[in-house]
Amino acid sequence: MQAPTHLITGILIQRSFGEIYPLPLRYFLIAFLAIISHGILDKLAKFTYHPPDPLINDRFWISYHLFMIFLTFFIFIKYYKNYKFGMIFSIIPDFDWIVIHSSKLFSFSVPFWKEPILHKILFSFLDSSPLFKFLNTLPNLSLNRIGIIPEIVFLIILLFTVEIMQHKSI
Repeated sequence: MQAPTHLITGILIQRSFGEIYPLPLRYFLIAFLAIISHGILDKLAKFTYHPPDPLINDRFWISYHLFMIFLTFFIFIKYYKNYKFGMIFSIIPDFDWIVIHSSKLFSFSVPFWKEPILHKILFSFLDSSPLFKFLNTLPNLSLNRIGIIPEIVFLIILLFTVEIMQHKSI
């Protein structure tokens, strides 16, 4: 899934566990669940428009990703003050892509980080659980433009949920 989906999920997790004490337990649960949610969402990404390589000559791909970048910044700016912890941990596994793509872009190498290490660990953990193993059986829409629909619908539901929770004491 795209960054906005991860961020909003991190916000919902932090909001849901905001009343747990002691504080170390609260922060552990938020961090753990936000990281796990990243893996679950990335497994679901197979069911969304998510080409494995950038399609820099495709106007649709570029437009969709510009929209997602704008939405990422909007969500980050709007919710950072209250939900930075959940948002940061929900996106941490994507540090893989920062390292891998930066090393390609700037022609340097991190010897042990040539593939997405954090994602592999996360997927291995999820695949060891029968509860999440079924995610591997979802149809693959990653190269099909119609795959933007499931992610956008899911993202809208998440955004509405966050906004409703913001205005009610849930």
